[in-house]
Amino acid sequence: MDIRRCLGLVAASALLFSGGANAVTISDGGTESFSFGWSDSIDGATINATVTFTLDTIDATTAIFDVVAVNSSTGPGTNRLVAFGIDTITPDLTGASITNFGGTLNWSASLDSRMSGGFGRIDLCVWAGVNCTGGSNSGLREGASDAMRLTLLGDFSGGSITFAEPFIGRFQSVGVAGRSYTLGEAPGGSVPEPGPLALFALGLVGLTLRKRLKPQ
Repeated sequence: MDIRRCLGLVAASALLFSGGANAVTISDGGTESFSFGWSDSIDGATINATVTFTLDTIDATTAIFDVVAVNSSTGPGTNRLVAFGIDTITPDLTGASITNFGGTLNWSASLDSRMSGGFGRIDLCVWAGVNCTGGSNSGLREGASDAMRLTLLGDFSGGSITFAEPFIGRFQSVGVAGRSYTLGEAPGGSVPEPGPLALFALGLVGLTLRKRLKPQ
């Protein structure tokens, strides 16, 4: 196997197992709602939660969404959804605020927030704990739902706003051990990560390259 072929295999493996970014564009009179969620089995618990954004109004400076969060998780632990967020929003936001509808939770929104779990800073986070990374004993418990109104500020003169993956959820008191987890999900499926087969393939390519480049 020559070097160019090895490099080609590396590139192909990266494309196969990384996946492309998914995004949804919301506009008045076009696509007016979208949902994202998380589904996983963790430490004896079944995590199953969804968030739906429905456009209320959009003008040159303001986009208002009705947001409904549903936590259908089951199993040991309280499996609380304490925060959710969106990695990339276009155009850039200049402000975000939440109007709570009198439920038991007090949700807040923040921009350019740090999300745990290796996601770094994300454009928008909505949280019901201490901050975007969770904390406190708050959050949406299993079997519960809540609604809120989200107001986003920015230059929406183009008449639309685009949300791009990953869509991230922060869960606390999960499973038998009651630990915290941050999950990423794209529309229609999880954010792809290199699995064992991908890592094995890339390792094999690396060994082949090493053998090929080793001085004789």
